[in-house]
Amino acid sequence: MLLLSIIISILSFGAKGDGTTLNTHAINAAIQSCAQQGGGVVVVPEGTYLTGTIHLQSGVMVQLQKGAVLLGSTQLSDYDSFIPTHDLSRYESGRGTANANSAYDTIWTKALVIANDIHDAGITGEGTIDGQHVFNPHGEEKMRGPHTIIAASSSRLTFTHFKVQHAANYAFLAYDIRDTEFSHLTITEGWDGIHIRGCEQVSIRDCVMHTGDDGIAGGYWHRMVIDGNEINSSCNGIRMIQPSVNLVISNNHIYGPGQCKHRTSGKTSSDAAISLEPGGWGAAPGRLDSIVIRNLKTETVLTPVSVTLSEDNSAGTITIENIVARDITRMAMSVKSWGTAHTDKVIVRNVDLQFRGIDDPSLPKWFKTAKTSEWPFFPSWAMYFRNVGSVSIENAKLSHVGADYRKAIIYNNVGKKKEKNLTPALSKGEGDVTHMKSEKNN
Repeated sequence: MLLLSIIISILSFGAKGDGTTLNTHAINAAIQSCAQQGGGVVVVPEGTYLTGTIHLQSGVMVQLQKGAVLLGSTQLSDYDSFIPTHDLSRYESGRGTANANSAYDTIWTKALVIANDIHDAGITGEGTIDGQHVFNPHGEEKMRGPHTIIAASSSRLTFTHFKVQHAANYAFLAYDIRDTEFSHLTITEGWDGIHIRGCEQVSIRDCVMHTGDDGIAGGYWHRMVIDGNEINSSCNGIRMIQPSVNLVISNNHIYGPGQCKHRTSGKTSSDAAISLEPGGWGAAPGRLDSIVIRNLKTETVLTPVSVTLSEDNSAGTITIENIVARDITRMAMSVKSWGTAHTDKVIVRNVDLQFRGIDDPSLPKWFKTAKTSEWPFFPSWAMYFRNVGSVSIENAKLSHVGADYRKAIIYNNVGKKKEKNLTPALSKGEGDVTHMKSEKNN
C-alpha cells in the first residue's frame, strides 16, 4: 500500500533543470532515498531535466509538476536495458523477422524509465516525458531507439495525467502487469502508444493518443478495460495480437487519418479502428472469450472492427454494439478465420455503419473464383462472417456512399443466423436496393 509519507525533490540531490546537465544519478538517488524511507513522492519541479534511464522503486510515486520535462538523452550509452526477473518467453513475437520482439533482447528492452518487479509505484502530474526520437541503427527496423517506459512483472502501478511525446519506440511497453491504471495520459508521435503483453485487471481510461503506429496494442489481456479514449493513429487504433479473455473496449473515439506520420513508412492513412488478430505477429495460441466492443465512434479508418483467428485460436462470444462509423474506407466489419478456427457466437446490435462504395460491377463475379489470399477486401461491403456458430444482428443501419455492386452481408460457414431491423439506407443516387440484401447461404 502506497503511503506517500515522504516528499522529496530531485533538486535536493543536485538535479538541474537547465536542459543540458545529465541528471540520471540525481533522479535515481532521489527515488532510492524515498524508497529506503518507506516510500512517498519524488517531485520533479518545473524545468527540463536531461536524463538517461530512471529506475522506479516500490512505494514511490514520481510527480511531474507543471512545466517539468524529463528529456531523454540522445546518447544510447545513457540507457539501461530491462532484464527480466520472471519467465516472459510466451510474449515473444516475430522471431526471425525485422520486427522480432523479445523481452530478452537487450537492444529491444532499452528504456528511459524502467519499472521492474515492483509494486505500488508510478508517475503522475502535469509534466512531460520527451523521448527525443532517439535513433538506434541496431534497433528494430534499424532505426528504433529506447522505449519511453517499460513496466514488467509489477502490480498496482499508476500512470496518470502526464504527457509522453517523441517516443523513440513505444511510449509504454509492459509485460505481465497486474492491477494497473493508465489514465488521462496524452501521447503524441512515436510508435505504439500503450503496448501491453500479459496483464490481469488493467485499465486504460480517458487518454488522448496521436501515434505514429498502433494506439493500443499487445495481448494476453485478462480483465482489461479500454474506456473513454481518443485515438488517432497512422496504423491501428487498437490492435490485439495475442488472445484475451474478459476484454471490454467501450466509449472510445478512434479516427483517421493520422496526424502523426507512421514512424516507419511515413504513411498517414489509418487501418482498423479495432483489430483483434491473435497470431497476427507470430504464434499466439489460446482462446478469446467474453469480448465486448461497445459505444465506439469512428471515422475515416480502414474498417471499424476486424476479428481474425489463427489456426491455434478459438473464440467464445464476441459482442459488438452501439457503433457509429463514418467514411469507412475499404473493409467490411468482420469476424472470421481463413482456416478452420471457430468462433462460437457473434452478437451485433445497434450499429450505424457508412462505407465508401467501390464502383466496380465486375467485383461479385471476380470474388467467385479468386482465392481468399488474393482478396484486396471482402466480397461484401458491410459485414463478413466466416467459421462462426451463430450470428445475431439487430438494429443495423448500413449504407455506402457511391455505387457498390457487392452484397451487404455475407455468411460463410455460419450455423445459425438471425437478422432483425436491418436498414439498408441508400445514399442519394445510389444503386438498386437489391444489391444490399444479405446472402443467407453458406
